[in-house]
Amino acid sequence: MRTTANILTSLRFILAPIVMWLVLADERAAASSVYAVAVVTDILDGYLARRSKILPSYGPTFDAFADFSLFYLTTIALAITGQGFWLLVGATVSVVYLVPVLGTIRKNKGGLTVPHLDTGLLAASVHVTVITHIVGWHYAQFLVLPLFLVALVYGRRYLAFARKA
Repeated sequence: MRTTANILTSLRFILAPIVMWLVLADERAAASSVYAVAVVTDILDGYLARRSKILPSYGPTFDAFADFSLFYLTTIALAITGQGFWLLVGATVSVVYLVPVLGTIRKNKGGLTVPHLDTGLLAASVHVTVITHIVGWHYAQFLVLPLFLVALVYGRRYLAFARKA
């Protein structure tokens, strides 16, 4: 099962540039469909990884980088096409906020490890916001502020984790 989870995570790395290309080509239906498939791989790989009860040290970090690649490549494409500028700004600010936190965790743990906290609400917020931007919903930009606030809450959780580590 762990191998299947790794394959699903790897698939997200492959799907991310495809979504980016589809957004840049203004193929909204295809882009949102491929993005949705990538989200399903995210859900399934987490489920399979937890079910296998084998937690390799690279698992959460590998999964986090796959998530970041999907989100950032899609968001950059949306910003290039003029659809997701504020989404990109919010995401960049969130990462700038989280980098010192993750650096603290890394220093305490002795290696590059992104802890896997319960991030269900954050993931749901991110995916809904990105898909509304992909399909071009007129009010999609209004979802960026709640997403940013959710990201700040999760940043606090990571900071609390770093302090304990």
